[in-house]
Amino acid sequence: MKNHIKKFILNLIYKKKLKNRPKKNFKKILKKNLVIAIIVDSRLNMGMNDFNFLADIFSVSIENMNFIWYKSPTFYHHSNHMRIDIDDISLTGKINKEFNLFFDQQYDILINIYQKNTIVLKTLSLKVKHHFAIGFTPVDFQLNDIVFDFKPQNTNIFHIELSKYLKIISK
Repeated sequence: MKNHIKKFILNLIYKKKLKNRPKKNFKKILKKNLVIAIIVDSRLNMGMNDFNFLADIFSVSIENMNFIWYKSPTFYHHSNHMRIDIDDISLTGKINKEFNLFFDQQYDILINIYQKNTIVLKTLSLKVKHHFAIGFTPVDFQLNDIVFDFKPQNTNIFHIELSKYLKIISK
């Protein structure tokens, strides 16, 4: 019951904050030394190695990619990988202080690796400070600047499509 009330309140907060989001500047993502945030729904059964291609596409080191794994049964022993759950978010939408390092940082790109339109994942996405966001359907289109209509687990298609769109944007 507690989580249902929390999700209801988070949904109200989410709708209000989504309306007040500033406009994006896509030119900022074209710089070197990008910093990338990645939110992964662990229920998709993807692992750390599934995202190695992102380092190649964006020409960044793995250390410039910070991951939040939602509902992950695995504890990662890497400083740029954290696990989070609904219990780490308060009734008012505040995230536990242990995640300040992730959520206080300014990112060039946010990649939302989830397909469930849950308020917890959307709240996490909205809390990340970023210039450009990439996501998958059926998640709220207002959260992402590019939305792909295939399963995120299909990393071969993700690699091809993301490369194609980044070339178009960089022209």
